[in-house]
Parts: sequence; structure tokens; C-alpha cells
Amino acid sequence: MLERPNAFLVSSREYFVLFAAIVAALAILFNNDAPQLDAMRSFAVDRYAAFHVLADWKTWRDYTPEEVRALRQRTTQLLLENSQLRESYLENMRLRRMLEYRERMALDFRAARVLFKESNSTPNTVVINLGAAENVRANMAVVTPEGLAGKVIKVNRHTSHVQLLLDRDFSVSARIQRSRVLGIVTWTGAQDLELTGVARHADVTPGDVVVTSDSSALFPPGLRIGIVQEPSVEPSGMFKRIPLTPAVNFTRLEEVFVLMTPNRNLRDQLDLNSGNGG
Repeated sequence: MLERPNAFLVSSREYFVLFAAIVAALAILFNNDAPQLDAMRSFAVDRYAAFHVLADWKTWRDYTPEEVRALRQRTTQLLLENSQLRESYLENMRLRRMLEYRERMALDFRAARVLFKESNSTPNTVVINLGAAENVRANMAVVTPEGLAGKVIKVNRHTSHVQLLLDRDFSVSARIQRSRVLGIVTWTGAQDLELTGVARHADVTPGDVVVTSDSSALFPPGLRIGIVQEPSVEPSGMFKRIPLTPAVNFTRLEEVFVLMTPNRNLRDQLDLNSGNGG
């Protein structure tokens, strides 16, 4: 009875060898940083994105692409506007004795689909289905309706690599939205963030919202980053240790939005408005 399976294995050994060779070749391809292989990886990722678009069409065939895009964009726009309204309200409270205050520029963003997460990669990245053909550029901010998710670090023709906030090389200038205390947000491992560089006597309480500050070189102010857990004083006694719960649920990251307006353009607009106000 064993003769028939053995005969099948012998007759099919060439196919097993071919399959093993393909697997080995793919492993070498995706773990090599040579420029030629990097170009091949980019080509493969773009082809995967095209396949993913077809799969999405089958999933959403009962809706027109315009309807889906409009609903996603409207939801994110409302949530981001709500966050900015809160920021504008606090700013108005601080500047209410002044004749005028700077108007914030409207954010221009595009919806993107997370194709896959690059496992065991450094930096911690995901790949989205927007690229150079859609005017995406490196260092553009990537957000969700909940807040800041990361930034674009590499752009292919129809896909881009996004470095997530949960990465050891990612840091962002931030402030406590309520008390305006400044600090730097960094990743501490797993799913946790920390606000660093805050003096021990600073006004920080559990539940405070942490947002991007106007000191950031890449990100517009007011984007939610996380929520303060339980602050404590470091052993040195000079600074607080302020753990944060990320605003974005990175374990369920499927839809993101790329802010198409570079922050330097936002700054130029704000400076222009400030100058016109005298």
C-alpha cells in the first residue's frame, strides 16, 4: 500500500525541488538591501497593490468607489476638525485679549489602505496603496481618525512605506493639551509611548490628552498622540515619567490618511496670517 504514495513522491520530486528553490529565492530577495533587489521588491509591492485593488473592488462592489471614498474622508475630516476645534478653543482662551489670532489652514489629506505590515522590520513599518503617482512624498504625516499614526519614509510609484509611531527611532514634539506642558514622545516598547523631558513639578494628570506641538518640524499642531496614564517621578528626581496610551489602535490599522500639505507650508501660511494681523 505504500508503493503508490512512494511512487508519487519520486515522480514529483522535481516539483518539490522547484518549490523549495522558489521559497529560498524569495527569502534571499526580501532580506537583501542591494539596490537591484530593492528595485525588484518595490516592483513586487506595487504589483501586490494592484491585486489588492481588485480584491477591494470585489468586497465593495455594491458601493461606488466615490461613495466609499467620500464616507471615509468625511468621517476622518469631522474627527480631525473636532480635535482642531478643541485646540482652537484653548488657543482662543489664551489669546482672547488680542485683536486677532491666526487662522489654521485646512488640512488636505488622501485616504489610503494598509496593504500589509512588514514583519520583523526595522523601522516598524506598514505599506499603503498610495505612492509617487498620487503625489505622496517622504516625511508626510500619516493619521487615522483617532490621531497620529506615523510618517512616510519611502515612496514607490503606487505604494509607500510608513514608519509607525511605535518605533524606537520615531520621536515627535508634543504638549499636554490642557496645561500646554511641552515634551518629546518616544516609543518604550510593545504598545506603549512615553512623554519625556517634563520637569517633576509640571502640571500633568492621568487622562490628559497629548497632541503634536507647534514646535514639530514635520507634523501640524493639534494631532492627538495619546492619553496620559499614571505619571511618576524618575529616580533622579528631576523629571517625570509619563507613560501614554496611544490614541491610535495599531493592532487594527486598516485605513489611514496621508496629510498632503507639508508642515513647512502650514507654517508659512500661519506666519503670513500673523504678519497680516500686524
